Amino acid sequence: MPLRFDVEKYLGTNSDGSRSDEYCYYCLKDGKYIVDIPMSEMINIWIKYTDKYNEYADTAYSPEELRHILNERLPNLKRWKQKLETCNIHHQKIQDIIVYINNHLFDTLDTDMLSTISGLSKYHFRRVFQTVAGENIGSYIQRLRLEHIAHLLVSTDFTLNQISEQTNYQTKFSLAKAFKKHFGVSTSQYREKYKPMYDEQHAVITPEIRSILPMKVFCIEVGEKYKDELRYKLIWDRLTNYARQRNEEKSNDKFVSLSMDDPAITPIDKCRFYLGVIIDNKENDFQPGVIEVPGGRYAIFRHIGDYSLLHKFYRTIYEEWFPESKYRPQSTFSFEMYMNRPTSTLRTELMTDIYIPVTKK
Repeated sequence: MPLRFDVEKYLGTNSDGSRSDEYCYYCLKDGKYIVDIPMSEMINIWIKYTDKYNEYADTAYSPEELRHILNERLPNLKRWKQKLETCNIHHQKIQDIIVYINNHLFDTLDTDMLSTISGLSKYHFRRVFQTVAGENIGSYIQRLRLEHIAHLLVSTDFTLNQISEQTNYQTKFSLAKAFKKHFGVSTSQYREKYKPMYDEQHAVITPEIRSILPMKVFCIEVGEKYKDELRYKLIWDRLTNYARQRNEEKSNDKFVSLSMDDPAITPIDKCRFYLGVIIDNKENDFQPGVIEVPGGRYAIFRHIGDYSLLHKFYRTIYEEWFPESKYRPQSTFSFEMYMNRPTSTLRTELMTDIYIPVTKK
């Protein structure tokens, strides 16, 4: 980004030797980028040398003013715009693969097949997956499989043989070895330590048990953004705008959150959490960001009250209702459907339906 267009020496050079009107000499020489760093790093460099920037550009910005200006200008430059667009495309390709893995967790999953599905080369797929997911593809699949086994240990009375058969491990011994290496304790120790305990004196909750059809949900991954009030609000604003543009915002039961993991098993920084809006199942589109919620039998619990009390309600479900019911959770997946809006409803009257896929014991 040239700081001044009227000073030729500050301009980069194109492949034909002419001066560039888009890039400075620091970034472009003979049509090639000579500095390949993230946009955020480029901004931080200029903030560090705000005085130099002001000298070159004949300005008098403070570091805060300069950061604001660069945050607005750089994303619109071809170089960074291309990077951002490519990054978004890659991120969505990997998110689609993550959904595929979740739906085929104990099938044969190899890099060749997954890279073909993603449309990326094998080498590029591995690199992009590592960047997006924060771990390599092999470790990611292995971790999810072992976390599902941990879920079976604490939510069922299945023997290790039964679990190894369900999860396609060759033997219970290979399963036990892999489990101990990952969690640091044996399967029996894990079950004894984390099996839910409940008091005979407990609250009475009666869910509705019924089958639902698959649903398409346009999702935005939240991760730990929920800790940042502004970023969390921006996600909700984006969903609301998306719904409005597609005329989907017809009722209050369209907005959902999807939780793929149990934070009691999965490290919190690796838990997959999404906010979304339900879209029309009849639409035959495969647009980025759309996840299909699996159909099947669900236990549906209605919670009335402030969202901050939901975690206590979940404990009641898992520690009291499930142990005494004839059902068990089918997986660590669950989703919430918001039946009214916090913007127009008293906190004490907020209604949340919790959907947990179940199977008979």
